Amino acid sequence: MNVKLSTCRLLLVGDADNAPKEVGHFWGKAGVEKYMASQFDVDDCTTTWSVIRPVAFFENLDDAANFNPLTKGTLKFLTYPDKKSKFIACEDIGKGSAVLLTDPKEYAGKIIEAAGAEHTALELTAALSDVSGTVCNYAMAMPRFVMWLLMGDLFHMITWMETDGYSASIEEFKKLVPDAQDARAFFESKGQWANGEKFVSS
Repeated sequence: MNVKLSTCRLLLVGDADNAPKEVGHFWGKAGVEKYMASQFDVDDCTTTWSVIRPVAFFENLDDAANFNPLTKGTLKFLTYPDKKSKFIACEDIGKGSAVLLTDPKEYAGKIIEAAGAEHTALELTAALSDVSGTVCNYAMAMPRFVMWLLMGDLFHMITWMETDGYSASIEEFKKLVPDAQDARAFFESKGQWANGEKFVSS
C-alpha cells in the first residue's frame, strides 16, 4: 500500500521558549510550536513536522519599511556598538528549510536553531565599510530610553540579545547550510545601498 507522506514546516523565532517572559511575541510563537506538536505525532508515518528558528535577520540592517534603510556611510541597528548578536540571512533560512523539506523523516519532530554568524555592531560596520568602499559609521537606530518607554517588548528582546542571547550554534547550523553567510558575505551579496547606488569595491 502506498502511503502519502505529508509535511509541516514552521519558520518561527530563535529561543522562542527561552527568552524572558516579557518578550511576548517570542512566547506567542512558542505556543504555535506546542500546538503543532500536540496535533502531529512524530511516530505517525503519514505526517512529519519540524521547526526552523532563525535569529536576527541581516536584512534588518536594510529595512526601509521599519525606517532603517541602508544609507551610504551609515549602519544602524538596535544594539550597543560593542555587544555581540547572532544573525542570519533570509537566503540561508530558505536553504535550511529546503533541507528539512527534502529529508522529512530525518528532521521529523526536530527544532533547528538557525544562525549564520555572530558580530558586534562595530564588526558589522567594519564589514560594510570594507565591502562598500565607503567609510561607514554606526548609529543606534533608536535611543534605548525611547525603546524602554514606548516599545517594552522590543526593549526586553534587545537587552536579552545583548546578555544571554540566542543559543543557536553557528557550527551546528553550518552542518545544514555550509555556506551560511557572515556580515561580509551578506553585504557582498547585497552590493548596493537602499537607494540603488552600487557599492564601490575598496
